[in-house]
Amino acid sequence: MTRLLRLVAVFVPALLVSACAGGAALQPDRSIFSLDNNYQRHGYVMSIEETFDRTVAMFKEAGYRLDVTDRATGQISGRRGTTGDKGASNDKDLKFYALVLPRNGGSELGIKIVQVIKSGTLGTSKTELIVNDPNMYQYAFHRIEKMNLQPAQGSYAPATSADTGELPAN
Repeated sequence: MTRLLRLVAVFVPALLVSACAGGAALQPDRSIFSLDNNYQRHGYVMSIEETFDRTVAMFKEAGYRLDVTDRATGQISGRRGTTGDKGASNDKDLKFYALVLPRNGGSELGIKIVQVIKSGTLGTSKTELIVNDPNMYQYAFHRIEKMNLQPAQGSYAPATSADTGELPAN
């Protein structure tokens, strides 16, 4: 009987302590936002707030689900799942990290895009590769620069040919 009481005396406090351990919200690792050579950077003459809003709108339009949009620190990140046709078997996802900073009265945007490749049984193993294609980053920077604010909706939209000074195609 004393052996059973000892077991209960050890088991009940352990159970109570383990019940308190769960339930905390997980925060993404903020160290991923430290600017290093893996970020592609571009300067804008617009304010940091406008660059932030345009960056958020551009990535949402591209189908990314945002997980960090911290206006106070200029941090933005998100992920986009499998792309392609509905029947495509693709084991690659994309995620991005962006940081908007003040620069000479304007702003600077740093972006890092990471390709996540799932492998192993049931996709349990993941490999992350930083995308280093400068043309892809330049395209993103250009799209952000050409977005126009739609005052009625309070969101940004891509520039039209009239906004860029180009003649419309006939």
